[in-house]
Amino acid sequence: MPRTVVPPVRFRSPNAGPVGGDGLPERLVKYVPAETLAFFVPLAAVVGPERRALLITLVAVGLAGTVGYLWLAGQKLPADERPLPHFYVLAAVAYLCWAVGTSAHAAALIGLDQVAAGVVLTMAVFLVPLADELLVRLRRPAG
Repeated sequence: MPRTVVPPVRFRSPNAGPVGGDGLPERLVKYVPAETLAFFVPLAAVVGPERRALLITLVAVGLAGTVGYLWLAGQKLPADERPLPHFYVLAAVAYLCWAVGTSAHAAALIGLDQVAAGVVLTMAVFLVPLADELLVRLRRPAG
């Protein structure tokens, strides 16, 4: 299984029929790579709110790592299975929402309490795959 979202064939090749691609369940687990989780979770847990600059650095490195890792993973795939460009933007949004929703310290950086941070994460889980599907459909060739 590819580590990045696989778009439907009809949008990867102008002559292909409307088949393939990942569905919603597959998409949900592919926006934030496990490597990012393994990096961010333990470090964010030990860095307190009094170390704001270090926490911001962790969030930024996690963001760069998320997009970079997914891009590298996508480059290993055949051209017709590589993610569409908007996937990387959505992965960045998903990571930021995930970081805020799972780390009280990261949530505090933007003035959110735990409840609000949980709502942000829950909305992202719902809206990011929906946005992905809508963006894929907007790319549908005419005809």
